[in-house]
Amino acid sequence: MIRPTPFSPPESGATLGRLVQQTHFIQGAVVKSLVDQGHSHLLGNTRNLEHALLRPMSRMPESAPQEKGHQLQAWMHVSRLDAALEAFDQESRKRFALQPDANTPLQALAQRNEQLATRMEARNALMDRRAAWAATTPPASSELDPIPLHVLLPAPLNSRLTAQDLKQAVKHVNALDKETGLLDAHIKQQPHPLSQVEEEIFIKQRNALTEYRNAWATGRLKGSSQFTTTVGLTPERKRLEQNLERNHQSAPVELTLHRLERTLETAHRNGAGEKLSPQAVNAARNALANLRDAWRNGRLDGSSEAGMDPMLILTSPNNQRIKLELAVIEHAFVQLNTVPRTEQAGSAKDRQAFKALIQSANNTHVKHAAIRQLKDDNKQRALIAELNTDLHTLYTDLRSHLAIHHITTSLP
Repeated sequence: MIRPTPFSPPESGATLGRLVQQTHFIQGAVVKSLVDQGHSHLLGNTRNLEHALLRPMSRMPESAPQEKGHQLQAWMHVSRLDAALEAFDQESRKRFALQPDANTPLQALAQRNEQLATRMEARNALMDRRAAWAATTPPASSELDPIPLHVLLPAPLNSRLTAQDLKQAVKHVNALDKETGLLDAHIKQQPHPLSQVEEEIFIKQRNALTEYRNAWATGRLKGSSQFTTTVGLTPERKRLEQNLERNHQSAPVELTLHRLERTLETAHRNGAGEKLSPQAVNAARNALANLRDAWRNGRLDGSSEAGMDPMLILTSPNNQRIKLELAVIEHAFVQLNTVPRTEQAGSAKDRQAFKALIQSANNTHVKHAAIRQLKDDNKQRALIAELNTDLHTLYTDLRSHLAIHHITTSLP
């Protein structure tokens, strides 16, 4: 009879150890699989965000019909928002230039994903604001608006005016609408995009026109009732017309002063600052600032182009205006330090010296160095020539607005 061999169970400690080891292995495999899946999902999500963020900016659809006042401020806002979006996209491309891959640590990938989502939210806000300004009516104010100053909108004609008052109102409104249209066309012809300072100057000038126009349209101003034999214009009409004239006269001076500063900054940045005389620059600044401040402070109120004739009896505002405008004509053109003809780009002396050096040099490096030097010299001279042209253009544009210039050019 065969007796069964008794079964000897393994030691309980060894069994438990193997179970723990197997459990750890399974858990590790599961965790690794989950991490890999999460990494893959996050990587895909990150790439989708990158694609959405870095896609080219879409073109704006044709704007809906807009009133003239809103049309101008919408054009200004959309132009500035386009520039802001372009700069935003350039920064995004630079910031996220290094692409992640399967080896990118999960923590770094999560951080990048969060940054992309935040960046995408900011871009969408700019895009939404851009679309809002293209709508028929102006949107409510927003901190995203690049232009804090609002353009006044034209008021409708008051239907309650008498026939005579309505006739007067229509006459003034039509004339002022025409002047406003010319100003809008002039603004849109300016170098694009306008700086914030330029925008504010133009908007103030336009708002003065619209405020005066709306006073006629609503009946605040009425033809014959605005005059008396002893007082002249009523205070309201006088205030509106003085504000209109001050903005009309000071705007070209303010623009010239602002653009002069930008031109000087560019000159120094390009290394052409040594060609500028500090005395000439200060004289131009002072002449422009003095004329601007005189208009702003009302010291030239009441001066007229007819009164600018030196042969006429001069009032105090006329006399002061003549002195200030003559100072602008004398000092506002910042002439560069003398540039000899031999320093001008492409001069005969330069060409001869360059040709002689190239012909005599046997070393290739010497020839290449001479070519590079000639290119650098010509580039610098071209910058100086461009600077001189810009300064002269600023001066001639302003001079055409001065009353004293009109008087002197009209004399026989």
